[in-house]
Amino acid sequence: MLLLRLRACRRLLQLLLLISATATTSSAALYSSGHGDDERALVAFKAKISGHSGVLDSWNQSTSYRVVALNLSSQGLAGTISPAIGNLTFLRILELSYNSLQGEIPASIGSLRRLRRLYLMQNTLTGVIPSNISRCISLREIVIQDNKGLKGSIPAEIGNLPALSVLSLDNNSIAGTIPSSLGNHSRLAVLSLTSNFLEGPIPAGIGNNPYLKWLQLSANNLSGLPPSSLYNLSSVYLFSVAVNQLHGRLPSELGKSLPSIQQLVIGGNRFTGTLPQLQDLEEFAMGHNMLEANNEEEWEFIGSLANCSRLQNCTLDGTDFQENCPLHSEE
Repeated sequence: MLLLRLRACRRLLQLLLLISATATTSSAALYSSGHGDDERALVAFKAKISGHSGVLDSWNQSTSYRVVALNLSSQGLAGTISPAIGNLTFLRILELSYNSLQGEIPASIGSLRRLRRLYLMQNTLTGVIPSNISRCISLREIVIQDNKGLKGSIPAEIGNLPALSVLSLDNNSIAGTIPSSLGNHSRLAVLSLTSNFLEGPIPAGIGNNPYLKWLQLSANNLSGLPPSSLYNLSSVYLFSVAVNQLHGRLPSELGKSLPSIQQLVIGGNRFTGTLPQLQDLEEFAMGHNMLEANNEEEWEFIGSLANCSRLQNCTLDGTDFQENCPLHSEE
């Protein structure tokens, strides 16, 4: 089930990448303006690349361009990311996903104050996320996932980015706690931190964002009581905190406090209480908790599931149900 969630998360992010990158070419979006600094930065970037599909063959010092978008996704790039990337000061989109880039994310990336979208999916990057990424004040989307050599913690400074709407750091080796500063983002729509080594509590401020639609914190070492604010996210349609060490009693009115919920994935924790009645679910995964259904009223969730016409996956294994369902007629 967790694998299905991870795949669904990647599908959403890949869709975001497709939408965001349609205005770029397979190499770079360039405006001729007589600026030699960008041209020299591209040549320096190329010098650190030890292999590619041929897409960089035309990069030389014969012409001058102002670079506003660099899209090199799935181009077989090997080597490292040159610090010269920070000299592309007019860059708005940096897309280097699905390559074999190694080494660290250069700190010079903090010089890209016009950068709006940063995509570094599925490489073999190491080191940490530079804290001065917060200087990229125009950033709207940060997608750095599937780099298992990427360690360190989530820089608290990311909470200072005023326009951030997507933060996805899935499937890395990031440790430490979730910075409380992430609760500062009033425009954040996607927060996805699954499959890392995060620990400690979920910051209460995350639940105060009225625009959050996708909350994915599964497969970490998070612990404690989820803040009550999380159960009042009126816009969230995916809520996944599975496979952590969370505990607490689920609110009895969860269906009303999460009116937009379609995918509720909380299995593999230590939640207690009765199962909520939710009408618009597509996925309902609550197994391996300590949830109960001991009487006819508590078993009514079964009837409510029958009304979920879009329900595709339902997982309740490992819960502490009574053997006899009161709604089952006796022979």
